[in-house]
Amino acid sequence: MTAPAAASRFHVQQKISPFQNQYRVFGDVGGEPGPLIAFAKQKRMAFKEQFTLYGDEASTRPVLTIAADRRIDIRSTMTVRDPAGAVIGQLRKKGAASLLRSTWELEQPGVPPVLVQERNPVIAVLRRLWDLVPYASSIPVPWVFHFDGTEPSGRVLLTHTRLWGIRDRYVLEVHDPAVDARLAIALAICLDAMQKR
Repeated sequence: MTAPAAASRFHVQQKISPFQNQYRVFGDVGGEPGPLIAFAKQKRMAFKEQFTLYGDEASTRPVLTIAADRRIDIRSTMTVRDPAGAVIGQLRKKGAASLLRSTWELEQPGVPPVLVQERNPVIAVLRRLWDLVPYASSIPVPWVFHFDGTEPSGRVLLTHTRLWGIRDRYVLEVHDPAVDARLAIALAICLDAMQKR
């Protein structure tokens, strides 16, 4: 998987199974999922988050790795590497800022940090209140929530939009070619895999 040279759109889909979650990332064709770009499995109850993204569902062609630098730490930095081991960038959840509104930071060499935050602060608070309701965690969240990635000036560089439905489906749009699409794809998977639903 190489970084596209222009603005890009991707579809991210999650499938839950008893022992692992599966993620599929598709390119966009006319607003719908097109060819498979990346496939990943997340083992549940892992002591250290680590994903390998493959270019095929047979898991024979690695295209990215995402690995936490610490064990079981929500503030852990996730380092994203290409198949040769070169660092593409890092993803970091901002612990204090995420108490009321989930916030991440995307860093890549030579580019100012991108702040990735829940778009709607009201829905962010409602999601947290929902988690306080007994047994609510077993009921699907009754609203959708989205993330925007902005540069320090406030310009939107990427968007991560959750679609309505029982299954977790997202549309990831990278609006600025300066943002490595591979790093944005890694972020999209982490936003689902590491967010408390």
